[in-house]
Amino acid sequence: MHKKIFGVMYALNVISQAAISLLTPAALGFGIAWLLVRYVGVAEWIYAVLIPIGVVCGFISMIKFVVSASHALERLEKQNEDRN
Repeated sequence: MHKKIFGVMYALNVISQAAISLLTPAALGFGIAWLLVRYVGVAEWIYAVLIPIGVVCGFISMIKFVVSASHALERLEKQNEDRN
């Protein structure tokens, strides 16, 4: 039962961190674009530039995180097999 709870908690952790790493760069791109439009006076086309850049950066960040998390899980499973 302990292993099932650990597995569920680990999966929830990976899913939530992947979602955060996907959404944060896009939100930052939107925030920076909003600040540039509001306070600097840049034209609103900057939204069309910064938000897609943020989305692409978010996908790259999410993929890197999921790959590293899967490698960490494989190492953990291998250590558990070695103990048994």
